[in-house]
Amino acid sequence: MNPEARLQSQMVIQFSQRYQGKKGCLIGYFATSESAAQTSQKLSLGLVKGASDLFYIENGEMIGIEVKAIGSSHNRQHLIEQCHFLMKVPKWGWFCDSVEMFWNIIEGGSGIDPQVVLENCLERKIASVQWDSVKFKK
Repeated sequence: MNPEARLQSQMVIQFSQRYQGKKGCLIGYFATSESAAQTSQKLSLGLVKGASDLFYIENGEMIGIEVKAIGSSHNRQHLIEQCHFLMKVPKWGWFCDSVEMFWNIIEGGSGIDPQVVLENCLERKIASVQWDSVKFKK
């Protein structure tokens, strides 16, 4: 399991243990496809590029949570798509790179601002961005 999947798994497991009565309020979104044909098929079925890894829904309001492992490498253009999604679709959207930050978001706080990540990505003219939350905090 890659570091981001492991981090997301910790978040989901801890959430299900702490909030057993909120089954269905934390939803995972899986966009990875095995081929271009499968991606095309998923897009025709409603797949959205850049959608968050997790959605937390409570009282009819949705929070998008994009999980990133510190030290992981990401395609700059994909990060930009994720920023646009987080700023446009959910009521609130955050990048998150720790279990502690996840709980802060779930309990009404914030994570890493997608606007700050977007500004950082737009300043760089490289194809790949190394995730380091320090540079994404104001």
